[in-house]
Amino acid sequence: MQSRQHSLSRFTSRLAVCAAALGLVLSVTGPAFSAPSAPGPPSAPPLMGVETVKTTRTVADFEQAKIFCPDGKVAISGGAEATAPDSVYDSVALVGSFVEPYRDTSLWVASARNFAGQPSTVTIWAICAWKPSGYEVVQAPLSQVPVDQPVTVSCPAGKVALGGGGEIQGDRSTLTKSYPAAFNSAKQPTQWVVAGTKSANTTVGVVASAMCADPITDVTWSTGRATSNSPAGGFLVCADGRQVVGGGASVGGRDAALISSKPGFKSEGARSDGWWAQAGSFYEPVTADVYVTCAGR
Repeated sequence: MQSRQHSLSRFTSRLAVCAAALGLVLSVTGPAFSAPSAPGPPSAPPLMGVETVKTTRTVADFEQAKIFCPDGKVAISGGAEATAPDSVYDSVALVGSFVEPYRDTSLWVASARNFAGQPSTVTIWAICAWKPSGYEVVQAPLSQVPVDQPVTVSCPAGKVALGGGGEIQGDRSTLTKSYPAAFNSAKQPTQWVVAGTKSANTTVGVVASAMCADPITDVTWSTGRATSNSPAGGFLVCADGRQVVGGGASVGGRDAALISSKPGFKSEGARSDGWWAQAGSFYEPVTADVYVTCAGR
């Protein structure tokens, strides 16, 4: 996988703290995660031209940061991380991380909010590839649901979810869940689930989307849970040198907020490619379920 940096911004001290936490998690949480599932039977050609692009922006609350895939490629997955200097872990959180389904399926969008009244630094990743067979983005319409109630979007019959995302709408809103579900007999997901909260304990607006395609040769999913004091998080690796091509996260606990759901790369210092999730809350305990999808290089 080729990774291209589109921002010359330096990591803030907060990001350095997160990086240090990542190194710790890499060394201690591996055994808690399940082994990767076995590949399903060959159906469609393998993913071609997989490439990750990345950018970092400092934005106001709910302001969208965006990144495009290279010309001719589409987003098969993506991720984001929200940070802010001198902010505690329960103040900053992601609000959205998703592909733009109606304007441009090569565009990944992310946003955040910060209860501390400061701008947030949002880093976004788009995992891109040549358009897979049967590729389409399916989006559930905006739903008003009780806080933290999941909203599910399903792929058309016979297709699987390569990735997905969502956005939470409402005052002081927070993304808490964006993860795959309804795994088929080949152990590939056919749905994507999104949930979130906001300050008022009433209802919240949720938009969920999934990038669907015909089942892909040589794609595997695995999942695991990390439980710790704030910040809670975990890094789930791809086995045997495989490349990360997607992932998701679901966090739980009182006032839990999803801070990060993003790819990690061996080329950038991780022990292997994988998926990283991090959550924060003023209260404990906080749990984080991490999902990763991997493919051959």
